[in-house]
Amino acid sequence: MKRYLLLFSALVFSACARQSAVPSNYHEIEVKNGGSISGRVTYNGTMPAVNSVIVEKDQDACGMSHPNPSNPGHGPGIAGAIVYLDTITAGKSFSDFSPSATMDQRGCEFLPHVQVIKLGTNIVVSNSDKVIHNFHFYLDTKTVVNEPQPEGAPPREVLLPNPGLNTVHCDVHPWMRGFVMVVEHPYFATTDSTGQYMLSNVPPGTYTVKMWRDSWVLDQPKGPNGEVTTYDWGSDYHNQKVVQVQPNAPTTVDFTLP
Repeated sequence: MKRYLLLFSALVFSACARQSAVPSNYHEIEVKNGGSISGRVTYNGTMPAVNSVIVEKDQDACGMSHPNPSNPGHGPGIAGAIVYLDTITAGKSFSDFSPSATMDQRGCEFLPHVQVIKLGTNIVVSNSDKVIHNFHFYLDTKTVVNEPQPEGAPPREVLLPNPGLNTVHCDVHPWMRGFVMVVEHPYFATTDSTGQYMLSNVPPGTYTVKMWRDSWVLDQPKGPNGEVTTYDWGSDYHNQKVVQVQPNAPTTVDFTLP
């Protein structure tokens, strides 16, 4: 445990975890004559290799290696991409969203790797590993919450108070990362194992549909003694398209990476 004292003596325990979420600008209404947006996210060309993660510390708890958590799947369809409407101020309810969320540090990995939660939802963060972790949440480059969670520590309830894509890292095990999209409206979908998604009951109108996906490209350069010196993930994928949603009608919006 002594090797972690210096790290955690420098941690700043963010008060954001105890603050209230910012008020939402979205209003739930009865949607009349709503349409839908659906499609598929695929890769154009030969997909980059999916490298396994080389584990360099705490191998008793973490193993020698583990699968790449950003693995997009085994076919042309890209799983785990988030597709959403950029801006909408009124529409359907959040009935499809869970009122609670969890994140576990298990196998030296954040599980689930990607999730979408409603603004104001608490995340219960646990550590199932027999090793110390910390969960360090960022919004853009700004720290939101940074707390240690030693082996056997109780679950911790955390609030991410602002909308947007939050990333979470473990500073003890630098290959560990996950993503939490905090949303003000329910028009978000995560692609399934075939790359398919659907946004239902969309009020007629013109929208910008955006797509995000974290990169699975991982460079693990080694030092002179053969040890991994850093874990360099490729840049996230982004795309967007403008679409017109007609009353009671389906609309197809496909995305290709890169």
